[in-house]
Formats: sequence, structure tokens, C-alpha cells
Amino acid sequence: MSHVHITQHELQEVYELDRDIAQRLERSNHLKENLRALLIAKMPTEPGRFHARLVWRTVRHPAWKTAVIEHLGVEFAEEFRKAAPANTLPPEVFIEEHAVEPLWKGLPDTGTESHN
Repeated sequence: MSHVHITQHELQEVYELDRDIAQRLERSNHLKENLRALLIAKMPTEPGRFHARLVWRTVRHPAWKTAVIEHLGVEFAEEFRKAAPANTLPPEVFIEEHAVEPLWKGLPDTGTESHN
């Protein structure tokens, strides 16, 4: 039997990483809530490397569709789906990164952008 054991250093590192992740996630959620409010209010976004938009998701409970199709047919199910209200979840903030400024403006790359 080997004498390998879990070290305090490993435990401390995992604990500190988890705490750091939790703090960053909390900050990210706070920033996204602010961005969501601004995007809903249709506030303009500063031009640049990043762009934010809202992603709306509509959900329907899948069980109703199976039962309706089995008992009333596909055509009725589709008509009912279109007429019935759906549950719309709160929008999610989606942030995407575009090419660095010299590239998206068609200017030569100066190499000043740091690459991680």
C-alpha cells in the first residue's frame, strides 16, 4: 500500500481557487445585471472590440406536445403551439469579441495589443 496523501498545500490551493472563482462569478453576475438593464433600455454601446446583446429564450414544457400529438394530431398541436402563450425567460447578456481594432478598421496591425 502506498503512502500517498492529500497535502494541505493542495487543499489550500483548491479552496483559494474556488473562493476566487466565486468572487469573480459574483462580480460577473453583477456586471451582467447592469448590462441587461442598459440593453433593455436600448442604451448605445461604445464602438470597439466587444459587443453585447440580449439573448431571449422561449421555453415550452415538452410533455404537453407529446400528449397533444398522440391524441389530437400534429396539425392541431402546431396550431395550438402558435396560439398558446409561451414562457419567456429573462434575457441573458451575451458578449462577443471582435477582431482587434486595427483589423476591424482595415488598418495595419501595430503589434501593441497583448496576446494571452
